[in-house]
Amino acid sequence: MKVQFNNIVMSSMLLWFDNKLLSKGEAFVNFSSNFYPVESQYFGFYTYGAPYKQMVVDSSISGASIISGIYINNIFSKIGENNLTGINSSQGHLYFTSQINNPSSSLSGNYAVKDFNIFLTSETEEDLLFETQFQLNPKTSQNPTGLPLNAETYPVVYLKYQGGDNEPLAFGGLDKTNINVRAIVLSDSIFKLDALTSIFRDTVRTYVPLIYENEMPFNILGSANNGYFNYNNLTANKLQNDDYLHIDNVYVSKIDSRFINSYNKLNPNVFTAFVDFDLSKNRYPRI
Repeated sequence: MKVQFNNIVMSSMLLWFDNKLLSKGEAFVNFSSNFYPVESQYFGFYTYGAPYKQMVVDSSISGASIISGIYINNIFSKIGENNLTGINSSQGHLYFTSQINNPSSSLSGNYAVKDFNIFLTSETEEDLLFETQFQLNPKTSQNPTGLPLNAETYPVVYLKYQGGDNEPLAFGGLDKTNINVRAIVLSDSIFKLDALTSIFRDTVRTYVPLIYENEMPFNILGSANNGYFNYNNLTANKLQNDDYLHIDNVYVSKIDSRFINSYNKLNPNVFTAFVDFDLSKNRYPRI
């Protein structure tokens, strides 16, 4: 299946949301840690994980420690050196073509950890809020093993496509495409929740740059080519070239904690809100 407009919208929203939260909210903490074996191999590579998700790899974020490589027995190695194939910042994983002896003592790195993990999802709000067992993303002590792929940690934001429509705008096939995207926010504090919703409420009547498939900074392993990328460089000239979505409206709704806590499966220390974006783009959808 070829990439379609909705796919471009959601991947662009993911990178935009991440950059906005990190840059305006300074929503990250710099750390150093060892890397530990992850139980299963990924695409046949030997996988070693950090105790935290997710790492900041956007070099436009001022003050963030960007992971451009890791230390192997105290020797700094970049991607392509010493069998290091990729750094998956979303999962906090390193991929090697050969096994590392005593990784918990020989692999280490410096990096910034996001205050909120950010993912795309197609799951229902009910499943995310009431059926998923979340664990707090630790930032005070290390786990003895790396976090596996299926580890659900919070604070986290799930971005979900909610639908849309096309309105006729002009002769010749020009339409106004309306898109609805929901951010499902699970926070570990009211302060962080209110800060995040404040940031994105104020994005109304601004723009989301569109980033196309051939411009995406990540490869099939979820690794940037150099381990990092620069969002500002990636989106330069997008407004001049009409490659953007307009944010028509933003709605914030917080979930009543008394309602949430009536469900035993959700950690009572999870604070939740929805941020709904009404987006639009004038385009020729049939060309």
